[in-house]
Amino acid sequence: MSLLADAVRRFNAELLNMINKEVRITTTTNMTYQGLLVGVDNSLNVILVDAINNKNERFSRVLIMSHSIIDMVLVEEFIDLREFARYIDKYFPGMVKYVEEANIVQIGNVKVTTAGVEGSGPLAKRVKELFDEFLSKRKT
Repeated sequence: MSLLADAVRRFNAELLNMINKEVRITTTTNMTYQGLLVGVDNSLNVILVDAINNKNERFSRVLIMSHSIIDMVLVEEFIDLREFARYIDKYFPGMVKYVEEANIVQIGNVKVTTAGVEGSGPLAKRVKELFDEFLSKRKT
């Protein structure tokens, strides 16, 4: 894989990790919008929901065209689940798979995202306990 292709893949992975997170966007007209990023197209036009601008106006949906975006900043803390994959691999050696493009960890039929643990049964329960433990250790 070429260096450029790897950089593009990494860019797309980082952008994908911002979906369903709170972001702040500054536009070329010096407006800022803060809201939940729910959509991005190939041209990098974005859609925010439950947004507020720097004039304290609230909007249920905002479409911001890419040509007017100066920057987009992730407001909430990003959890890199690669660290969790390393942490949980001690408990489930050989069962842990980290998917960088989506920032998810797969352990058997249990999936861990930044939103939490998806799955059921004893494995999911143990993974949830370990994920909660991991998050509490990060904050200290």
